[in-house]
Amino acid sequence: MSEEISRNQEKKDKREWGVIKMFRSCYSSFPIGELSKSESPDFLLQNEGRLIGIELTELKYERADKEFNLRAHEDFLSSLMEEAQKIIAETCDLQLVVEVLFHDDISPIVAMVDEHARDLIRKGLAHQVATLVKENIPEATGLKFTIDRTSKYGHENLPAKIKSINIHNVTGRWYEGLWYAAISTKVKPLSIASVSQRLMDKNKKMKKYNQACDEQWLVIIQNSFLMSSDYDPLSAHDALSHLYFSDFDRVYVFERSEGSVSLLRTQKY
Repeated sequence: MSEEISRNQEKKDKREWGVIKMFRSCYSSFPIGELSKSESPDFLLQNEGRLIGIELTELKYERADKEFNLRAHEDFLSSLMEEAQKIIAETCDLQLVVEVLFHDDISPIVAMVDEHARDLIRKGLAHQVATLVKENIPEATGLKFTIDRTSKYGHENLPAKIKSINIHNVTGRWYEGLWYAAISTKVKPLSIASVSQRLMDKNKKMKKYNQACDEQWLVIIQNSFLMSSDYDPLSAHDALSHLYFSDFDRVYVFERSEGSVSLLRTQKY
């Protein structure tokens, strides 16, 4: 049990490092300083004698089917993406950020089959992802390609379980790549209500954060690439321009797919 907890924590830490590096590279005003992993908050930044705490959070998942096993699903997708990354690493030394959007019907299929069949599905999808990435790697650092059913960089007929793939070449900017996946209906749309709920939940935990910090930042990770089809751009615009109450000194919305960073207007209680 302890080994499983350790592996899960290792995956979580690796993913958070990938996200904070992406945020740092996309936010031109990110302070210069030494960044280290922490418990509460997720990261500490030493900057000219100041200590800045940075907490990462994502909008909560929403899903109608209560039998959906989020942990099992995430483990399956994480293992799939790790295998695809290893396949590419055998012939390519470029550092890539690869983001795969799977159809949400992959979850019940995976849940219904036995371990052997699940392993075959995982390996088959990993090879499909690796093949698509290998044939569509951006040559220049900083470029990003989107592979979908309309993109000129993509295939006319993607595999049935894959909706689209984003490939970003970060060679020379990152020490290692980041590969991750999701399903389309998992992410709660960006709105005043969803941001307010995240702020409320995180404000309750502020007392547990490192009290030596001079500032506390919250980075809300948003990903329109994973949005369900009812995503409303007007709702997102309202959410980014709204005035929120928060105990954090700064609150950002990081749109991971597009690499955009928005500093929210906040007021302390």
